[in-house]
Amino acid sequence: MARPREFEPDDALQQAMLLFWAKGYHDTSIRDLTARTGVNQYGLYGVFGNKLGLYLSALDRYRDTVTAEALEILQQPGNPSAAIAATFRHLITRMQTRDGAVGCLIANAAVEVAPENDEAAARVRAHMDLLRQAFRERLEHAQAEGYLDDGKSPDDLGGFFATTAYSLGFLLRAGNDLEALERHLQTALTVLD
Repeated sequence: MARPREFEPDDALQQAMLLFWAKGYHDTSIRDLTARTGVNQYGLYGVFGNKLGLYLSALDRYRDTVTAEALEILQQPGNPSAAIAATFRHLITRMQTRDGAVGCLIANAAVEVAPENDEAAARVRAHMDLLRQAFRERLEHAQAEGYLDDGKSPDDLGGFFATTAYSLGFLLRAGNDLEALERHLQTALTVLD
């Protein structure tokens, strides 16, 4: 008879995500992971395969939680500028955890792990596509409702706002204060004028 699992994988994954988000993949040791999750190495590897498998699952968790929350805010009806601003402000809030100003986990992965790992790179590209599509669709609706000039391209603006989300994460992680991020956000929103 198999022994019952002594931990909740979802809880362990949440803690691992927060740790990878704060420290990065390479600077997070298995010792760090077991201390943070309260699960031994064999338990973690039994569910996630290895450290990389746990990291890739953490990237998926980020998409399914942090990104999904933000994209739900993006769907607010009415003026797209207000919805986009609220989305970015939500992301900025979420990019500050108990571990400090950690930025965007996917943007961090794009710099640290994606250049050397095809699976991480694929997740980064898929995340960028998800953001681009969500912004594009929101702007297409706004254009149909008369909130966005017909001469503006929702597709081009969708890509611009997707990269703006990452740039806010980089700025925050690099130590910029919230006033600097707000100025960056306000400047980005001027493309809708």
